[in-house]
Amino acid sequence: MQTHQVAESNEEKGRLLCKTFFPNIEREEVNQVDDSYPIPKFAFTPLTDDQIYRVINRLGLYKAPGLDGIPNAMLIQCTDLIIPYLRPLYQVIFKLGVYPNSWKGSMMVILKKPGKSNYSQPNAHKLVILINTIGKVLSACIVEDLTSMVKEHGLLPSNHFRCRPGRTTMDSLHYVAKIIKDAWRRKEVVSTLFLEGTPSQVW
Repeated sequence: MQTHQVAESNEEKGRLLCKTFFPNIEREEVNQVDDSYPIPKFAFTPLTDDQIYRVINRLGLYKAPGLDGIPNAMLIQCTDLIIPYLRPLYQVIFKLGVYPNSWKGSMMVILKKPGKSNYSQPNAHKLVILINTIGKVLSACIVEDLTSMVKEHGLLPSNHFRCRPGRTTMDSLHYVAKIIKDAWRRKEVVSTLFLEGTPSQVW
């Protein structure tokens, strides 16, 4: 007989959501001290004013701030004033190899997913991570550099999707649909293998 327990207090709800979002997973101890790394494919280039300006202007104007309390709107409205200070700050981080501890903190907020019929279920909620605003701009600049170098040097397969421009989930669906329709035009049968909800192989 299956029983159900209703979480009524905030403490009970917190424990239930924590168990849902952060299940206990056994991980093997990974020691990278003795690992040998290949020769770098490209050299690091310092960030430029134009790059920081471009990243700031892509920020959502009314997104919630992180622990530092600095809203994106402040960066966007004061870009010309703060970039001359941000660029030297970012460059010295790489020069000294030191990342501010205050930038490492983050806040996880649990929000209800829109359109769900039953919000008493844990899977009707989602996690939103709020990080330091100044550190977020630096991270976005590095992501932009890595994305560009990955494409330029062909470091990922052409059919690798997610976290790349033109490689979104919708692009992957179009890619799979094209493979299937091309096979149908050749009068072939198509079989799909799904692993963890992701189409991993189509033939």
